[in-house]
Amino acid sequence: MKIIKTLFRNFGFILFYPLVVVTIAGWFLIPYFKPFLKEVIAFGLFSAIVFCTYILISNTRIQKWFLIIASFLLSALAFIKLTFYYHYGVKLSGSALFVIFETNTEESKEFLSYYLDTPVLLLAGILFIPWIVVLPFVLKRKINPLLIERVKDIKWKFLLIFTIILAAFVIHKKFSEHNIIYTSVASYSDYQATKAILKKTLAKSESEILEVTSTLETPQTYVVIIGESTSRLHMQLYGYERETNPLLTEIQDELIVFNDVITPNVHTILALDKILTLSDYTEPNKEENASVVQLANQAGFTTYWLSNQRPVGLHESMSTLIGNAADQKFLLATDDYTSNIYDENIFPKLESILNQKESKKMIFIHLIGTHSDYKKRYPEQFAYFNGKPVETAFSNASNKNIINEYDNAIRYNDFVVREIIETVRKENKPSYVVYFSDHGDEVYDTMDLMGHNEYFATPPMHEIPFIVWLSSEYKNQISTFSEVKSYSNRRYNLEDFIHSFSELSNIQFNLIDSTRSVFNQGFQERTRWINRHKKQEDYDNR
Repeated sequence: MKIIKTLFRNFGFILFYPLVVVTIAGWFLIPYFKPFLKEVIAFGLFSAIVFCTYILISNTRIQKWFLIIASFLLSALAFIKLTFYYHYGVKLSGSALFVIFETNTEESKEFLSYYLDTPVLLLAGILFIPWIVVLPFVLKRKINPLLIERVKDIKWKFLLIFTIILAAFVIHKKFSEHNIIYTSVASYSDYQATKAILKKTLAKSESEILEVTSTLETPQTYVVIIGESTSRLHMQLYGYERETNPLLTEIQDELIVFNDVITPNVHTILALDKILTLSDYTEPNKEENASVVQLANQAGFTTYWLSNQRPVGLHESMSTLIGNAADQKFLLATDDYTSNIYDENIFPKLESILNQKESKKMIFIHLIGTHSDYKKRYPEQFAYFNGKPVETAFSNASNKNIINEYDNAIRYNDFVVREIIETVRKENKPSYVVYFSDHGDEVYDTMDLMGHNEYFATPPMHEIPFIVWLSSEYKNQISTFSEVKSYSNRRYNLEDFIHSFSELSNIQFNLIDSTRSVFNQGFQERTRWINRHKKQEDYDNR
């Protein structure tokens, strides 16, 4: 009893205060009892490890500073855990951490502008204000000698060390997914391993596993536009009741609008790893891999990677690594870019590329698209929607504003894609423009959520636009594409894009599978596997 009183007088109790907050707030924020119980046990075990370590420290100065730093760390971990549950209703996962590792400073600011609302600020106050209040008392107060004497007792030492080892073992075996530090370390290790594979296999201009067997040598200009966070459910071309695609609708007869295409994942990193390479659901992050950029290089194209996305996360983003294989790279947005990013920034550089003398050009354009913060994705003159949005079951004033901003961003994206098409049209040579988005966003369509999360994997997150424009010169030269418009209702997973890309680009290579090309007569619809609620799921039978 005496030792407990001593611990309280030395403020050791503040190490368990975050656990109390996790227990009380978690009861309301964590949707089911079983995950709630796991979170409380996991956080309690980690708090016990920290607490026992605190008692074991015999140097009073070090013990004080350990108490200050450890209590702040526990409060921060509780804050991260609870805010993630508040916004998404699920625990912080490895895939979410991958996104964090890829996030740059400006994206972090945009995220906070959306998600730092009153309940989150209240939670921050509950967790950190007591820490701030207690801090000066901890620094002034002397550690009670009784506590130090107890630590010198071999029985106490053994008990404390045993508790630390036992708690760590239980976390490792049963609760590792609920420990943010454990998950972060494991995820970062996986992230770096994935990047190492990309650097080894995909950042080089050519791939050792690819062998191009046939390609056209006539002048050609091909453009692949990679969009961002754009759901087809908010596009006029796909039946959305708002006029979000007035310009593409004008040339709808010239477009092949595929109506049933999904992305394999709802995070950019995981999605583009499959879309732009030979990886797929059964073999993600393949060690023997190749990309569409490398394929174009080996087919004799001069390749260009034109990106309006910031290239830097912790080091360099995965899409940037894939783009490194291109002959020429243009990264228009840098980490110190503080103003709003508009995709029209790419127009002058695209014109410059098209004016180069090379006869076979393959241009990859990576847009910022409709990435949140949506209102920063379009100039003021594109703020077209400001009234009552399309009806949703999750309407309130804030949600309505966000829906309007998202629809405005899509309308601006419509302008960008149309402008690229018209610029390429002026080439008067066999050309195509392909546009798709890496994934979509849920914007209060099917649930009270804005953004994307692999756990929920809702239709707006998975169902993306896939649009093809062919020049008249292309159609005249490649007669086999006369029937392609009739293929627009095919059920397709964009993880097979490399096979469709090669056919559209008239490239034959050793690993092509024509049954996986949506443009081929012999195309075969396959089961479209996704991960939802951390389980394998057939997208079309969920």
